[in-house]
Amino acid sequence: MRTIRSQMMLFFSLLILIPIIISCTNLYYSLQSYLKESYMRQQDQSINNLASELNDWRFQLEELSLLLFGDKRIQQFLSHPNTERSGEQLERAIEFRQAMQTYGGTRKVEYSIYIARMNGTIYGDGLVSKIDNYINSRMAEAAKYKGTAVWEYVDELDTVVLYRQINNNEVDLKNPIGYLFLFIDTSDLEKTIARYKVDNYQQYAVYNNDRTFEIRTDTQKNRIMVHDWKDLGNELLHKAFENNEDYVTFVEPRSDWTIVSWISKKDILRPARDLFFGILFIAFVLILFCVFMVLFLSHRITKPLHKVQQQMKLIGEGIFLFKMPVVRNDEVGELATAMNRMSDEILSLIQKNREEEAKRRLLQLQTLEYQINPHFLYNTLDSVNMLARKHKDPIIADIVTYLSRLFRIGLNQGRELITVKEEVRHVTYYLKIQEIRFAGQLFWDVDLDDQLAEVKMIKFILQPLVENSINHGIRRRETPGHIHIRVSKNEECFLLEVEDDGIGMSPEQLDRIQQSLEEDNSNEEQDHGFGLRNVHQRLQLHYGLPYGLQFKSVEGKGTTVSVKLPIK
Repeated sequence: MRTIRSQMMLFFSLLILIPIIISCTNLYYSLQSYLKESYMRQQDQSINNLASELNDWRFQLEELSLLLFGDKRIQQFLSHPNTERSGEQLERAIEFRQAMQTYGGTRKVEYSIYIARMNGTIYGDGLVSKIDNYINSRMAEAAKYKGTAVWEYVDELDTVVLYRQINNNEVDLKNPIGYLFLFIDTSDLEKTIARYKVDNYQQYAVYNNDRTFEIRTDTQKNRIMVHDWKDLGNELLHKAFENNEDYVTFVEPRSDWTIVSWISKKDILRPARDLFFGILFIAFVLILFCVFMVLFLSHRITKPLHKVQQQMKLIGEGIFLFKMPVVRNDEVGELATAMNRMSDEILSLIQKNREEEAKRRLLQLQTLEYQINPHFLYNTLDSVNMLARKHKDPIIADIVTYLSRLFRIGLNQGRELITVKEEVRHVTYYLKIQEIRFAGQLFWDVDLDDQLAEVKMIKFILQPLVENSINHGIRRRETPGHIHIRVSKNEECFLLEVEDDGIGMSPEQLDRIQQSLEEDNSNEEQDHGFGLRNVHQRLQLHYGLPYGLQFKSVEGKGTTVSVKLPIK
């Protein structure tokens, strides 16, 4: 039922809002159209200029590669084997170095030149293992193009590479004598692209038809989506394949290179949106003024009803101690009396329910105390330890000591969370017991990042994983085995790993174990037991579904179980 106050507020709000909304909508769409057309004109000119400059940049470098290709000094050096020790070969080597220095001297673009013989010998300044490995891996690819220039962007080196096969242009052009590699600094290219940005939110991508070379200002964008824009051409607005978002795209093909520019619709229309929100803010201020006037006018009319509303709200929030004063004999007074009576009854029921809940919790705690009394357990283990030392049996004494400490950390006074240091200490005591049990058959070590020692985590994670490694990996091999436990930091998370060199598992076994972790009634003989499933499901209950156990295994070599947990 609408109140008088709400009806008055609705009337005045509509009186203000309707004209503002009509005017704002008309202005918004008019400004949208103007912004889109203006951006299209500017961007069309900008991408053409960028394409021309990139084409000159590419032509300059390919021309340099042709000069190197045809240089007589380089041809003479590569066409003769480097096994010769004659004076002529020495002279060729000197001329070859002079040629390299000549082409690597004055230049507008930063690059490094490397030339390789057919036998894999590489010449050039600043040669490191990464560059050496890359050049050797691309010689066969260069041979496929038979002297044609090949462009490629190398992620691990963060550089653009132009390479081609060098053929003998003095005797037989079909006879390869070496390979040329130009490693080009991308900073100048990136600065050139940045200069032609019409808007800070605009992005560019430059790639060739073979998709070996690609420079992008937005590395997060889906590569397949950007490449597919080539077939669409210049589009004002079309649905992209990512986040269902509208984009403006421009495509400029030049030879076998393609330049793609894109910007989202929301970024183009940002000024219109800012203006729209500004007008909405003014409308909001006017509505607040309207509300103030309505409250002032309706105060005397709606005051009794407002008190009833407040009392109902308090009851809804669970506050029953406040009573509504009954000062009237009309319907509002009767409603107040009924609400006070209902509040008393609800309060009585809540109190009764709390008493019953407290009794249930007390019974549960008593049951747990009857099941296991930690003090009795510690005292008993201490007694066994003293008897073992009295009878001079250090092995039993050590086992009892480790077991006592294992239980003390595991029980943790009923708390679920312990520090990483305590969890590692807990599994260390377990391993010491197993080391005594499997004397000469089990070896282990722990690698803990000290920065993670005091980070909190749920307990009983590592011990079941280690137990699984011993029972299903180490014990089934004929020679002694090793278990390595690592706790390392990984950005905002930390990683627990238990690695063994046991018998490992086949891909089918791995799939079967991963499926069994999600089941509640898995066969313990087939999925390595209850422990792994218990750990996996506890991790997901405490931290969420993305967390859990991950397995990697090679049959005959070992298994690694990893757990990724948040630091906070």
